[in-house]
Amino acid sequence: MKKALKVLGIVVAVIVAIALVGGGYLFYRIKQNQKNGGTVVEWSQSDGQTLRNLSYGNEKRNKYDLFIPNNPKQGAMMLFVHGGSWMGGEKEDIEYAARRFAKQGYITATMNYSRIASDTIRHSEKHAYPSFESMIDDIYACIETIKSKSAELGYELNQMAIGGYSAGAHLSMLYSTRHYASSPLPIRFMISWVGPSDMNMLFPSDEKRIQELLADSSQEAKAKQGELCMMVSGISGKPMAVENLSYDAIQQVMSNVSPSNLVSAQTPPAVLAYGGKDTLVSAEHGKKMDSVLKSFGIESQFYIYPNSGHELGHDKEYTEQVNDMISKYCKKYFK
Repeated sequence: MKKALKVLGIVVAVIVAIALVGGGYLFYRIKQNQKNGGTVVEWSQSDGQTLRNLSYGNEKRNKYDLFIPNNPKQGAMMLFVHGGSWMGGEKEDIEYAARRFAKQGYITATMNYSRIASDTIRHSEKHAYPSFESMIDDIYACIETIKSKSAELGYELNQMAIGGYSAGAHLSMLYSTRHYASSPLPIRFMISWVGPSDMNMLFPSDEKRIQELLADSSQEAKAKQGELCMMVSGISGKPMAVENLSYDAIQQVMSNVSPSNLVSAQTPPAVLAYGGKDTLVSAEHGKKMDSVLKSFGIESQFYIYPNSGHELGHDKEYTEQVNDMISKYCKKYFK
């Protein structure tokens, strides 16, 4: 009996040791991926000050954080927008980018925005509920507020760059293509880390299948029709009735929020970073955006991280190249 207990104790000890080693290795890999992905950037009082949870509106999520370096370079601001599939995420998720470029002397900010399926039931009179459209309005309002707040603090802003990760990158490109002329601060360039540029590519729909679904009167089909209406309504911010749903209507809604479809000769230059092994937002989104921008004669730097997925955490040398290029864009386009 004693021998059996001793053997059992050894087995348990071995299992615990394996778990500790395995857990430790997993923790190490996570930290290494974060480091390689550039998501670890230290920031202290010696670098500058941080103003947190400032308000830019009356809604619960209308908050932003402002990073002000010691002796900031006058005039320029950089805004970073978090990801989360338009349904999750927080401004702190992309704070590393704000810290990085604040350490280079630029006033930077991160922001929260209204989220699809958030706890904000009614976002505003303009939008029945949070949508891509309300998110773009949030970005506009936040920039306007940052400009005003910075002036109160003694910093006159007259230009900016905007960038984001994943859903935040999509919103940054969408804002840039739509508001290049009307933004409270002129947009000198934009940054996309794995941002969708073509919503029809992200959510492909087959015309024949859509038509068959809409012609089907079964309970299962009606449930799917309702889900499709909710998706289209969530994107556009306007309730879509089943009787108004069609393949063309869906395509139009998707096209209206696809940055690659909205590029013009006035669209700002871009730095685009995508993962070669990304199965969520393929590098084709970056390739298409890069191609469209260049067709208008707009400078675009496109990078594919060959060993990385959506997290961009396995190609440190590409992370460094992208960050260096963003720094070069700051020097080139901030006047």
